[in-house]
Formats: sequence, C-alpha cells, structure tokens
Amino acid sequence: MEALADIVVKFLDLLEAQFADFRGKLFKILIAIGLIVVALVLAITAFVMFVYGVFLGLSLLMKPFLAAFTVALLAIILGGGLVLCAKKTMA
Repeated sequence: MEALADIVVKFLDLLEAQFADFRGKLFKILIAIGLIVVALVLAITAFVMFVYGVFLGLSLLMKPFLAAFTVALLAIILGGGLVLCAKKTMA
C-alpha cells in the first residue's frame, strides 16, 4: 500500500512540474501572439497611410476620382498577385 501511495505522490509531483513548465511556455506564447497582433495593426496602418499618400500624390496630377480609381486598381492587382503567390506556395 505504501508503494502505491509513493507512486501516486511521484506522479503528482511530475504532473505539477510539467504544468509549471507548460504555464511558463504558455505565458511566453501569449506575449508573442500579442506582439504579433500589435505589429500587424501597425503594418496595416502603415499600408493604409502609404495608399493614402499615393492617392494624394496622384490627385495633384489628375482628378481625385481618377486618382482613387488608380490607387484601388493598383491595390487590387497587388492583392491578386499576393494571392496567386500564396496559392503557388501552398501547392
């Protein structure tokens, strides 16, 4: 009976150590995910500001609605190219 209790105690100690290690790794993973989300938000903001800057630059050369159309067309072409590149990579 004492041997069974000893095995149970050792198993519980092992389980506790594994969970402590897992908890530390989980905390690091959550921090990394949070930093990635912040980086993505900043990258999207930078891209939007870049597109807006291109629009403002083109609006000096042509009418604003044509500049908006040109920038949207360039964004669609760029997005389509990225989708095709991702599709090739996945295949």
